[in-house]
Parts: sequence; C-alpha cells; structure tokens
Amino acid sequence: MHPALQLLLCFVLFMLIHISIMAACARAFGITVRSVSYGVGPTLLTVGKIHLKLLPLAGNVVLKDTRAETLYDDDRCLDAYNFQPLWKQVLLPLSGVGVLLALSLGIMGASGWESFVAAFGQIIHGALAPLSAAQALLGDGESFARTHGFALVFALFSLKLCAFNLLPFAGLNGGQALLAIARGGKPYVAWEESVAKWLLLPGLAILLAWVAAFGWYGWKIMAA
Repeated sequence: MHPALQLLLCFVLFMLIHISIMAACARAFGITVRSVSYGVGPTLLTVGKIHLKLLPLAGNVVLKDTRAETLYDDDRCLDAYNFQPLWKQVLLPLSGVGVLLALSLGIMGASGWESFVAAFGQIIHGALAPLSAAQALLGDGESFARTHGFALVFALFSLKLCAFNLLPFAGLNGGQALLAIARGGKPYVAWEESVAKWLLLPGLAILLAWVAAFGWYGWKIMAA
C-alpha cells in the first residue's frame, strides 16, 4: 500500500476511534451529547445526531454545556458537561486519546513508548523548522511505512497524534483537561474564555506549520 494512502487511512481510523470513544464515554457518564461530527467541512450525511462531513481529517463531539448554550431556568444541568465532577471533566477529553494510546502501545510494545515520548519534542521541533527538521521526520515516517505492515504504521502514527492531542493548548484534549483542572470542577470561571483564546494560538501555529510541512513534502515527491 502506498504510504500516502496509508497516511489517509491512519487519519480516518484515528478520527473514527477518537471521536467514537469520547461520545461513548460522555453517554456512559450521563452527559447529553448534542452532536457527533466525523470529519470537517460541508456535511455529506446526517443520521440523528451523527454528521458525516467531507474531509475525514478531524471531528468533534458537542456536549450539553451551559457555557455554550442558554438553558431553561428550571434545568438543574445534571447532564451538562461543565456541571460534572472534576474527574469526569478531566477524564472525558482524555478518553479517546487514552484508548488509542493503549491500543498503539499494545501493537508496538516497548518501542512504542519511546516513540510516544519522543513525539512531543519532534512535534515542536518540526513545527519550528517545517522545511528542514519536519521534512526529515516525514522522510523517516515514509521509510517506516514502506517497510512495515499497516498495523504497525497505524500504531506509530497514532502515537504521534496522541502526543499532539495531549499538548496543553486550547482546542486539544490536553488543553481541555488542563482548563478543567484550572477551573477546579467549577461550572464556569470568568477568566476561562480569555485564557482559552491565548492557549488556542500556539496549538494553531503548530498545526499550520505541520500542514505546510506536509504540503511541501508532497510537492517535492510529485516534482521528483
């Protein structure tokens, strides 16, 4: 299987597992799920609360949350995410990553943990140098994909994405858990919106840098 196709399948599989686990965890915790989106962009298909979108590269779970919607005065909000105990507010955003991390480590064994720990530095280093360091890392990934089966390729790719999602920036699972801890289990604090906006910028910058790195790497392959 061509490495580019493996990469796409890894993205899709990671997204499906990640989003599905979070939605299932929310239901198990008694939290109302407003919608579940697989992919981004225009909606192709809607079945109940599930939305299938054009680009299968990300997704999200929208929960009942008084910070994002106005509820009736007599609603006790027992099924709202931000009214849950602190441990639920922390565990829920980490649930999808936790399952994928355990699955990937189970496939790769001891070497998987080394790859996971190294991923944090690689993500930052590659984002700071998308046309050099990131290119070398992508080249190593392509070589791995050409010499290993899909299960190992997915496990390695999943470990890298798990590390990215655990970074302490808003919009990522690590940032969501960090903000929940900072709130101390409170449903709402006045400073959260401002802090979340500032925490969003580094994560967005890293993401855009890696998008540029992937684009440049693909362009070099096509031009070769």
